[in-house]
Amino acid sequence: MVRAAAKNYNDVTVITSPDQYLDLINELKIGKGSTSLDFRYKMSQLAFSETAYYDSVISNYFNKISNIHFPQKKTIYSNLIEKLRYGENPHQESAIYSQNKKLKINKIHGKQLSYNNYNDIFSALSISKSLPKNIGTVIVKHANPCGVSIKKNNLESYRSALNCDPTSAFGGIISCNFKIKKNLALELTKVFLEVIIANGFDKNALKLLKTKKNLRLIDASRLSFNEIIKINSVNDSFLIQTEDNKIFSKKDFKIVSKRKPTKLQFDNLLFAFNICRFVKSNAIVLASNKTTLGIGSGQPSRLDSCQIAINKMKKFTSPKDEIVAASDAFFPFIDGIEKLVQSGVTAVIQPSGSIRDKEIIKFANLTNTVLVFSKTRHFKH
Repeated sequence: MVRAAAKNYNDVTVITSPDQYLDLINELKIGKGSTSLDFRYKMSQLAFSETAYYDSVISNYFNKISNIHFPQKKTIYSNLIEKLRYGENPHQESAIYSQNKKLKINKIHGKQLSYNNYNDIFSALSISKSLPKNIGTVIVKHANPCGVSIKKNNLESYRSALNCDPTSAFGGIISCNFKIKKNLALELTKVFLEVIIANGFDKNALKLLKTKKNLRLIDASRLSFNEIIKINSVNDSFLIQTEDNKIFSKKDFKIVSKRKPTKLQFDNLLFAFNICRFVKSNAIVLASNKTTLGIGSGQPSRLDSCQIAINKMKKFTSPKDEIVAASDAFFPFIDGIEKLVQSGVTAVIQPSGSIRDKEIIKFANLTNTVLVFSKTRHFKH
């Protein structure tokens, strides 16, 4: 009935929301009981948007229960949450939409969030929610992690993540996969940050953090990642893929070196490999004691990413324990893993698949390096 009325806007006024009642009343007063063509046109446009939204919800529901990710025709529904001041740059327009009426994250303090803030928040939360429950600190700058730690002590976790790259952390976003308490809040007030995300804040922590007028505080305790589709658009086309949310298990990896990893080494390798998939490719992550030591990201050359990660480690940390390294894809030549071993790395994890895999294994054995192959690759572009 709504569609039929909307199609006949020349003669029919269609109303689809109580929010439109006041506009209708004013229009009838102005028109002395009649509505203008422009008003009927506008109401029809809103009506078609409403029916299209409704049909899209139903279409997506049936695709979901049928486990169809890529139907012949794809419709996307969403609600406008907020028009943002601008996009990545001031000359770009921007808004945020959601399939829900509200976001599952709640800003409880601070100035308006920007496009770049949301982009960093989503990147930080993607990492945080992949960590063990109620454990872990993630620091993000320009959508790339610059420090991550899953030490069980929350204060030590934060300090370790910050020490990985305190320079990049300046003006960044921190995501705590736990509830923030007063002792950590005191530390957080000492650093300039744009956004702090947590699974809630206790009363005393909130009081402290709210002294920073512009600091955005985000409660993400209700958020869980259950959607499996990621969208990237260009012009009138868009790419869709399932998320890289694979849960790692030991059967996904194969120890290919003569030297076998200790339990601690293997745990650190899995930690580094998990963080690696959230770093822009080519990605290298150095880690020790369940904390990142150096992160090399976004380089056309994997060798350059190795060098950046090593430089970061040498600049900011002095690791006392064994250092492990993770790569988001295979090393095509020996030079990458050689550079890592020369910097003190004793264990490496990487996807297999190179025609030179045997050469990499041979090098690992010659240098008594632990080498673990993953059956899956984890590019992030």
